Amino acid sequence: MWNPFRHEYVRVVYSADYIYGLPSVGEHQTFDIMRFKKIRDRLVKEKLLTRKNILQPDLCSYDDLRLVHTEEYLKKLQDPQYVNRVLRLDAVNLFYNSILEYFRAVTGGTLLATAFALRRNIPTFNLGGGYHHAHADKAEGFCLINDVAVAIEKFRALGRAHRFMIIDLDYHQGNGNLLYFKDDADVFTFSIHADAWVEIDRPQNRDILVPSNCDDETYLTVLAQELPPVFNEFQPEAVFYIAGSDPYEKDAIGDMRISRQGMLERNLFVYRMVREKEIPLIVLAGGGYGKDSWEVYYDFIAYCLKNKK
Repeated sequence: MWNPFRHEYVRVVYSADYIYGLPSVGEHQTFDIMRFKKIRDRLVKEKLLTRKNILQPDLCSYDDLRLVHTEEYLKKLQDPQYVNRVLRLDAVNLFYNSILEYFRAVTGGTLLATAFALRRNIPTFNLGGGYHHAHADKAEGFCLINDVAVAIEKFRALGRAHRFMIIDLDYHQGNGNLLYFKDDADVFTFSIHADAWVEIDRPQNRDILVPSNCDDETYLTVLAQELPPVFNEFQPEAVFYIAGSDPYEKDAIGDMRISRQGMLERNLFVYRMVREKEIPLIVLAGGGYGKDSWEVYYDFIAYCLKNKK
């Protein structure tokens, strides 16, 4: 049996700009802006990753953003009052520029991860990304830019791949992706979540609502039963996996009961399923809140790095 970890040295994308996310103040106290740096630092400390092997992205260009977002909306993003309102920030002048730069940096990271995964067919992790609530013409759910949609549109236009699957295991439904691709037969959206935002009946979608107190056995059983059949039938050329940490039992916002080991099993199930077909895989951090959330994504990346031989 082919070992999906053997001979693969996964790549990690990170930028110093990733620390300029939503400030951990006021109603954002559960947002840990150091989350992605903690993962990077631990991987380096444990000698699983060297700084020179980390892929460093550029800021996403406005031309790339225009592939998905409307001109009117991009103009709104230049208005600190608008950004303040949709992100519910208090100190506009202090955080506006850095937050917009953060979203452009993370989207640049998703673009770089996608380029690398498609070119080398090596699984690539972005230490951020997965802003699945953003729409073409508005922000929602603390998401200003839809990085996955931008990446799909860019690399489809370049002819690098045409059929994409988005596997979204964040606590919240990825309504932005679902609505954006609702008429697109070449993008399949799969989601298991405890918080549904919209209902759409389309052939290239599988939405599964689980109880908010869902435990390991229930969650992993649903995943194993529901994902492989649609994955095998759709036969994507590339997969985006939004590996949200917020189903974790210690998450500060979510109320699922998935253990840390259960989260790792979930992530490795998706990883193995995709890589056994040797399909390019781009992994994004998705949601995760509170002081412990970073450990879930760290466990996933560390396992893949430790078991590469």
